[in-house]
Amino acid sequence: MNINKSELEAVAVKPNQYPPEGVAEIAFAGRSNVGKSSLLNLLTGRKKLARVSGSPGKTRTINFYRINDAFRIVDLPGYGYAKVSKSVSEGWGEMME
Repeated sequence: MNINKSELEAVAVKPNQYPPEGVAEIAFAGRSNVGKSSLLNLLTGRKKLARVSGSPGKTRTINFYRINDAFRIVDLPGYGYAKVSKSVSEGWGEMME
């Protein structure tokens, strides 16, 4: 499959900020700093679509990317090590539910 169009559709920290349902979604989930955002950039051929960093915990929101106007890739915050407070990391768990 060729990805011809990719764009950030929504950034969410609460369910009421999620984009409308009805589109297939692929979620990238995994430990902190394993390359989820880098993989998104590689697949779309866009080096700066998703923000990446060498330090863990940079993705702190749920980021929805529309791909070819056909489906979404959802970039989730990593779990595990991140330089954030315990209350912030616990909030990420609530956000994912």
